[in-house]
Amino acid sequence: MAGLYKIMIRCPVTRKGIDTGIVTSGREVLNSGIYQAGSVLCPHCNQTHGYGEYAYVVPSEARLAEDPWRPNV
Repeated sequence: MAGLYKIMIRCPVTRKGIDTGIVTSGREVLNSGIYQAGSVLCPHCNQTHGYGEYAYVVPSEARLAEDPWRPNV
């Protein structure tokens, strides 16, 4: 089974991680720039943080099935 990764943002004020709720199948997604314009309201300091330089990925507990159903493929 392939691994999944959660996209996280590190709060620049408190240095705590923020789960964005986005799960991806590869670490390369951060290099693609697809999420660069995104932002999230931080529950730690109540400020809005952009993904930009603060985004990172961690392995998710969820797993992708060997043969996932993919619509429109």
